[in-house]
Amino acid sequence: MRQVASRSGANDLIGPRPVHQTVVHKLFQEFPMASIEDLVNQLERDGEGIDVLTVGGVLHLACGKPLENVLVQTDAVKHVPGDLLSVYQYCKGCKIAVRVL
Repeated sequence: MRQVASRSGANDLIGPRPVHQTVVHKLFQEFPMASIEDLVNQLERDGEGIDVLTVGGVLHLACGKPLENVLVQTDAVKHVPGDLLSVYQYCKGCKIAVRVL
């Protein structure tokens, strides 16, 4: 007869377990953010190196103000090609951020 392994505690799944909270932003879904510094701090807490770059000439269609780009890289100091994880855009006028890549 084949034996089946059993668990020591049948109620292991009932209690909550601590989980590292990682914010996941869906592509092209806008979300409110008080400032670009708050966005940068949130991304840094998630453990990724970041680089903030302002690109002129790109305007937010809703208000006409310039958008700032936030590049999320694995190591912002080395700037190794291929380490780009995501790109966010932030509008200071609307206080809206969106993940675009």
